[in-house]
Amino acid sequence: MLFKTNIFAMVTVADDDPSANGANKVQIWDDQKGKFVGELRSRNEVKGVVLRRDVIAMVCEYAIYVYTCDKLRVILHLTTNANPRGLCVLAPASDPWILCCPGQSTGAVRVQVGQDDHATHVFTAHNTALAGLALNSTGSLVATASEMGTVVKVFQTVDGQLLYRLRRSARPTTISSLAFRADDKFLAVASSSPTVHIFKLDPDEATRVSNDGVDDAARRSSPRDEVQRTPSCGSNAAEGATSSFASGDADVRINPTIDNIASSIQKVVSTVASRAAVETMSEVVKGVMPRYFNDLRSFAQFRIPDVDASSGGAAGTAIDARCKQSQIIGPQVAFHKSEPKFFVLHHSGVIYECSFNEICEPNSGTQECGFQSATTWFAVRPDFKVQGLAGRCATVAGGADEDDREADEWQLL
Repeated sequence: MLFKTNIFAMVTVADDDPSANGANKVQIWDDQKGKFVGELRSRNEVKGVVLRRDVIAMVCEYAIYVYTCDKLRVILHLTTNANPRGLCVLAPASDPWILCCPGQSTGAVRVQVGQDDHATHVFTAHNTALAGLALNSTGSLVATASEMGTVVKVFQTVDGQLLYRLRRSARPTTISSLAFRADDKFLAVASSSPTVHIFKLDPDEATRVSNDGVDDAARRSSPRDEVQRTPSCGSNAAEGATSSFASGDADVRINPTIDNIASSIQKVVSTVASRAAVETMSEVVKGVMPRYFNDLRSFAQFRIPDVDASSGGAAGTAIDARCKQSQIIGPQVAFHKSEPKFFVLHHSGVIYECSFNEICEPNSGTQECGFQSATTWFAVRPDFKVQGLAGRCATVAGGADEDDREADEWQLL
């Protein structure tokens, strides 16, 4: 659907083309006029469609075609890596339009800024193939996820700089939806697992990630700096004052008397050596697994009700409205525009409304989201059949007596 308009795009099978195999036709439906107002054809199966008011992107497995909305004219042809999920996103409020899609190499992201190739660039986001993409409204941030599904990353689109590494879990899963809040302060992540994660995008944490995961405090407390800050025993002895050297939990006091200077120096050296050894080992451990310990954890979580955790949420619901050929792998998620709420649309047909405390301190741990309501968004009806237009329908008087003229009339459909 094109925003809150009467324009819809649907992918259908071209019955009039026997050479075509699969859904390779995109039809634009105007619900106000009650007819199709445009049609796009492709030789390959269409994997997805993305719309803006000025451009339409038709996504195939190895190519993306960008059309103008007014005349449905091709203005751009982008070659991508294998894209069976049809990943492609458009920023709804950017000027010019910004499109993000997989690059030609595995794990790469292409940022296309209008038709101008000078502002377009490609950067590597993951070592494995992409499985999720999302842009904020202005197109300044892009969120990515790989086939592993354990980490979600947030980059600046202008230069591809990594701002956030968000740790969803250590267990692999399939990402089904990524969504920024309107103010870009939170990011929602849904997957084939029964848990939806909400991450808080704090600019202070973004600075830490951009510094290779090492904060400024850690940089200032390096062993070399500690050695340079070691007090001068000679000057302290001459001044007749007692000084101290603090290293972690150790506090070595230097006695200014001549007899104890040698032993004090030996204690200081041993303390510095121990601190250096510990920090060296810490750096070695961080060198092996630096990203895991520095990744941001979820700010809030919502567990989808009535889902069997042992099945990973893929088929553990009492009602599964997906068809056998469906490629739907998990729920869709979206934030409320102004309130601290979000909505989860599950393939069981139920949409959940959830709330969270956005001013909660991150140090208090991951909070459990509050359950507000659950509504049947769509229901399974195996006996449903599309009826023809009824035209004029007869009306009969309702009520106990058909001669009662004051009763309300019911229309038979």
